[in-house]
Amino acid sequence: MARRAIAISVVLLSVGLLGGCDFIDSVLDLIGAGSGGSGAGAVVSGRLEFHLAATISESGGTHDGTVGTIFYSSSGTYNAATRTFVATWDGGDFSNTVFEARLSADEQYVEYFYARQTRAGVYGAWTYVHEIRGYNVPYSYSDGNSRYFMISGSSAGSVVDLFAYKTWSTSLGSEQNPVDWVNSPSALTGSGDDIITIRLDS
Repeated sequence: MARRAIAISVVLLSVGLLGGCDFIDSVLDLIGAGSGGSGAGAVVSGRLEFHLAATISESGGTHDGTVGTIFYSSSGTYNAATRTFVATWDGGDFSNTVFEARLSADEQYVEYFYARQTRAGVYGAWTYVHEIRGYNVPYSYSDGNSRYFMISGSSAGSVVDLFAYKTWSTSLGSEQNPVDWVNSPSALTGSGDDIITIRLDS
């Protein structure tokens, strides 16, 4: 068995030298060890956190502030063919929830992400709605079980093409007439403290 493995390795190496690095990368990618793939396996859970400076609308005007939240699910489904993880976590305080992240072919980017959630009963009375969609968040690092894709600084909002936020309480405002809201990525103002972090766990 060991001799057969050595013989196969020699043949692959010889053909690879004749065919170039692309062939070697293709073979190694198939076994999850190539320069283009992380070999991390299926994604079993995911997390998106963002904090972005924005001009927040309110009744009678606007104010500068930061919109941020965390989307997290300890489970979900992963489609290996499309490299896409999807999770929902309706229940308890949460409703209308989903988080989706699609990896690029070389797994060096989250090439697409989308998340939304409604959380009610915060501080006993407040409801928050967040929705975000964006593209091309680069790989940053791995801690062994999780890969982190991050973009930070004043350009973080440039990857976002859908951004919505609103909040109201049981005594102030309503879903149709919120206290604070943002309904466009054009409201993102950019700050050195801005960050978008996507964590994918294997």
